[in-house]
Amino acid sequence: MLNLKTRTRRLRFWWNLLTAYLSKYKYWITACVSVVLLIIYLTFNLWPKISRSNIVTIGYVGSYTLETIPTDVLKLATQSLISADKSGRPQPSLASHWSLSEDGKTYVVFIKDNLKWHDSTAIDAKDISIAISKVNITALNNKAIEFKLQNPISSFPLALDKPVFKSKSFYGTGDFRIVDINKIDSTVKKISMLPKNKDLPRVEINFYQNEQQAINALKIGEIKSATIANGKMFEKWSNLEIEKTVDTQEVITIFYDNNDPLLSSKELRQALSFSINKDQFEGQSATGPISPSSWVHNENVKKYDYSVAKAKELLSKSEIKDPQIILTVTPGMENLAENIKKDWESIGVKTSLDFKKNVPEKFQALLAINKLNPDPDQYGLWHSTQTQTNITHFKNVKIDKLLEDARISLDEVKRKELYLDFQKFIVEDAPATFLYHPYKYKVTYKNIKHLINKTEKPS
Repeated sequence: MLNLKTRTRRLRFWWNLLTAYLSKYKYWITACVSVVLLIIYLTFNLWPKISRSNIVTIGYVGSYTLETIPTDVLKLATQSLISADKSGRPQPSLASHWSLSEDGKTYVVFIKDNLKWHDSTAIDAKDISIAISKVNITALNNKAIEFKLQNPISSFPLALDKPVFKSKSFYGTGDFRIVDINKIDSTVKKISMLPKNKDLPRVEINFYQNEQQAINALKIGEIKSATIANGKMFEKWSNLEIEKTVDTQEVITIFYDNNDPLLSSKELRQALSFSINKDQFEGQSATGPISPSSWVHNENVKKYDYSVAKAKELLSKSEIKDPQIILTVTPGMENLAENIKKDWESIGVKTSLDFKKNVPEKFQALLAINKLNPDPDQYGLWHSTQTQTNITHFKNVKIDKLLEDARISLDEVKRKELYLDFQKFIVEDAPATFLYHPYKYKVTYKNIKHLINKTEKPS
């Protein structure tokens, strides 16, 4: 065993050697250490920012489960069998065409040739899983799917405007592939997608329960693009681009409980409609319950142009003394409700506002957004037998007959005639006041606009 003196001498030798080495190569060592530290800094500070420069983060307002995510949200990842064109007519998407039996109860949808999922396997009808209530669905072979209905419904093709994925996976057919879905309980919070083409950006879709949350996310840059109902607050933001459009698939509506002792009066409902000043609307005035872009839209219906005199005349005819109405208001409608309250009170209708987070089961009058389906079939909302969805309790034998005939007719010309009459009679009866189709504002950070354009027009 070495004694203490020997060990001390050796330690001194290695220390002197190390000191001499460091002295000789100090500049080279300093440079190496600096490079290493720089690499560490870049890795932990700059790389996350650089790596996200090719990512598009999009915000959507709404609470969805995996089963209820709208087709519009998932259009980057996949397609539907059948989609709607701008006028609301069905058109082929993944389907090449479809056939219909003589009794109108059986549809057979044929899939296009040479289609593949994201995993490069050929699309087989047996891989497609679609659930539709009261419809028997069978894959006849690898290219055809049969849908058997209990009763003929002419609007059925657009029931197939649903995102299609390979069974038990999220392999779709679009330019982007879903790689991760973040959920809290059953509610989807975020969807991450990778592009098939390296020239396209990555996409992240964030979901927000209400519009204010989406607006806050835009302000702090958590998302780089979102479509919201009120974009005026961003007009002076020089780094943002705002595109203003009319959402013809929504109509801001006042629904009346037609069983209510006061609102059962047609004259009162019409008076309320005439009394509202349309100049206050943030959108395009609506003429009825069907989108102005629809192939069956009827412009020639009764117009409720602002007229205090006409409103007071109808109110007098109703013979209702000192009417009082509670207007239930859904989120985002607060300012509009205050204006409606002033208009109604100006003709002698005392109005109180009741603000609710959700649509209540019972109400007297309800101010809300009515989201329209592409197909004009509104059987569920206005037919007297639909007690769960006819929220106004509206009953009209003529309207019932028009809706019944229109939903089973396979003749497009006949269907249009029926829906033109439906609009004329329902607007005359005024079970609701159809106010306007709202403006929507697409707010996008200018520095990622080129990436957004790539997602909308993939190369």
